[in-house]
Amino acid sequence: MRSLVFLSTTFLLLVGNLISVTAIECSSTVSKPVKTLLDNGTLFSTCAMDDLSVQANVNSLFDVLDFTDRDFLLFCRSSSCIRPVQQLLNTIPTNCLIDYHGSAHNLSEEVTKLYQECAEIVGAADNADEEHLFRYSLDYPN
Repeated sequence: MRSLVFLSTTFLLLVGNLISVTAIECSSTVSKPVKTLLDNGTLFSTCAMDDLSVQANVNSLFDVLDFTDRDFLLFCRSSSCIRPVQQLLNTIPTNCLIDYHGSAHNLSEEVTKLYQECAEIVGAADNADEEHLFRYSLDYPN
């Protein structure tokens, strides 16, 4: 019985390792447009500046991860900033890795995580705004 458990565990570990090793790299026809959009600093810095009157030094989408909380919220609330992220969600393949800044990445997961962080921070801020407005209306009724 003990050897059966050992064999089962070993088999599962081997299968898990084979799955992670078999993740293939995306072809250049797939990865090049994705990398081009990710590294479109003009697109992301312009969107933040035009919509929000905020100057941002953005050379890549992932630079927004270094924003202050306030600037990250502004970026996430701007439709012209978040729209390219939504486009990326729908265009980055999930079944291959993209060589990005010197190493293979599952950019689909990374962009999804960034998009989800935006949704969470915007949702929390909206709830805080609603709560503030509700308290204000209680303090100052018509």
